[in-house]
Amino acid sequence: MSNVLKEELSKQELSQVRSNIERIISSYRHIWDIYTELLQNSADAIIEEFGEQNISKGKIELGIEPNERTITIIDNGVGIEESSISKIPVNGNSLKRDGNTGKFGFMGYGFTFVAFQSEYLQIESTKNGRKASRTYKNLYKFVYSASDIPNSEEEDLGYQAQEVSEKNGTKITIKFPLIFPEEVIEESLAATFRIAKSNETIKAVLRTQSIIGILDTVFKSGSCFEFILKTSGRPVPIETGYLTVRQVVKSVLNSEVQFYDRPNQYEKFVEATENLPNHTKEQARKVVVLDEIIDNVKIGIKNPLYARILISATSKSHINQYNEKFTNEDSISYDFALEHGLWLAICGMPTSVCLHPFDHSNYLPYTVIVDIKDISIRKELDAGRKGISAYRMKQISDQVFELLKERNFIKYRGYIVGAISNNGRGNNPLYDPKQELYHIFKDKKWFDSNLTQKYFPPLEEQEVISLFVELVSQEALRGYYLKILSGYQVYDGLYEYKLEQSDKTEYAEKNYLGIYKNIFNANRGSLKKEILIEFKQELSDIYKDINSNRKNLSHIDILVVWDVKFKDKENLQKDKGDILTQKDITANVFYGVTHQLLAGSRQQPLPIIELKTILELVFNYQG
Repeated sequence: MSNVLKEELSKQELSQVRSNIERIISSYRHIWDIYTELLQNSADAIIEEFGEQNISKGKIELGIEPNERTITIIDNGVGIEESSISKIPVNGNSLKRDGNTGKFGFMGYGFTFVAFQSEYLQIESTKNGRKASRTYKNLYKFVYSASDIPNSEEEDLGYQAQEVSEKNGTKITIKFPLIFPEEVIEESLAATFRIAKSNETIKAVLRTQSIIGILDTVFKSGSCFEFILKTSGRPVPIETGYLTVRQVVKSVLNSEVQFYDRPNQYEKFVEATENLPNHTKEQARKVVVLDEIIDNVKIGIKNPLYARILISATSKSHINQYNEKFTNEDSISYDFALEHGLWLAICGMPTSVCLHPFDHSNYLPYTVIVDIKDISIRKELDAGRKGISAYRMKQISDQVFELLKERNFIKYRGYIVGAISNNGRGNNPLYDPKQELYHIFKDKKWFDSNLTQKYFPPLEEQEVISLFVELVSQEALRGYYLKILSGYQVYDGLYEYKLEQSDKTEYAEKNYLGIYKNIFNANRGSLKKEILIEFKQELSDIYKDINSNRKNLSHIDILVVWDVKFKDKENLQKDKGDILTQKDITANVFYGVTHQLLAGSRQQPLPIIELKTILELVFNYQG
């Protein structure tokens, strides 16, 4: 028998094929992507076999052996013909796209991503009374050890499809190396199987990040397939359908008191309490969960999308209580947490894409799921549905903000935050604010210096700003003259940068913060520019603004942080494609810069001032 996989891949130069597959693997950034891709393929096979209206006839069984790094997935979907089995690992080869089928998978990259990390892959499938299989060993070595593409065992032995009386269906068994030779992938695989060791974590992950969390049940527009989950050989009870905020809070409080549907319940309640005295009215209107389902929302004008939207509001403390389930015995967080924000779904499946984290206080208590009903949206997404255009993100976000206002969610925010929580400050006569402040300071260290701030590290962005201002006033940082500090949703500070050449400003062995002499010479001894400065507690915080489309790295002249977390530079490069390095003294023009960020969104490196380093160099601070 011929090596079909090799024939398919050899249509391109092997070196190019390896490079393409490696890029595909690196483009998948979530530790649950392996589960998501396998499950959506099975769901598509079920829909093709039974039709979307009869999806309840489908069945998927997912087995995970975390210690062995093995996954088995079985479905009773349409099955795969023998001639096609070896083609599905090929990058960009999509049987669903070729046949114009598939509601959830489409691009032809997902199975490539999974297969070429495996040391053992077996695909067994029955279609129309014929059962065939293909078994591959060490496919990962083709990409990461430059080995040849292996034949399947069946091709080597001459096995062909057999006539059987079994119904259609597919079983896939995948084993991953216990220690992957590439460090970044090893870290991701370790986390992929680590979350499966906690029943609470894997259930929450599958119900919020994969097709197991199908949204049709939430919107009452359809049913779901039967799903069975086993980890380490033991059944794990799990519901299908999206894990809603309502279900989360109910599980935390063991109650549904003060859970309201906004249009059908809460609006009538608000009207009925209008004439109560203010204090009584405030107490009566307290809300634990406020939610609403809105169907057929038009987004955009020229090429509109149509979506169904679930809005849920609750105190963040309830979400935090639920997230405590995802910590181990040392109270160290696992690799997953539920978060407020605006989240994208497509055709009923969550995509893990956060369109807006709602960090601004006006939107903090809300979780919004926007499920785009148009299948055409898939054409706007990259491999693995990891992104959506900024244009579409803004369209969706703007529409959601309008809905939050129109439907009175913003108006009722005061009734939602901290509603009847046992931990609520306002309603708890035993709450001691002094103790909370002591708790905040317990991890800070006293630093004896002439600085006004003496407790480090700073925990809030405002502390970083005030520390920077003080360091400038004490001339530990030179050349920065304040014009504007803003507390609005814009960039933080506008400064006039003016630095004259002198012994105190030139770079030297004893003045690492200074400017290289040749830079001054090239600028006639004087550096001048109006600059935008952004402040963050640590480097990773800036990406929250970038991901929500509120900030653009290309607009920022200097980023000031307490800590760049320089040891995490490998993760930064893996997750964002950006590279963090020490500053280039031969090119840097800003006094006090310690690092630089090489980011794809900028032509020039972004200068970074790490205040922790400034304290170490100027005041001998030891954190």
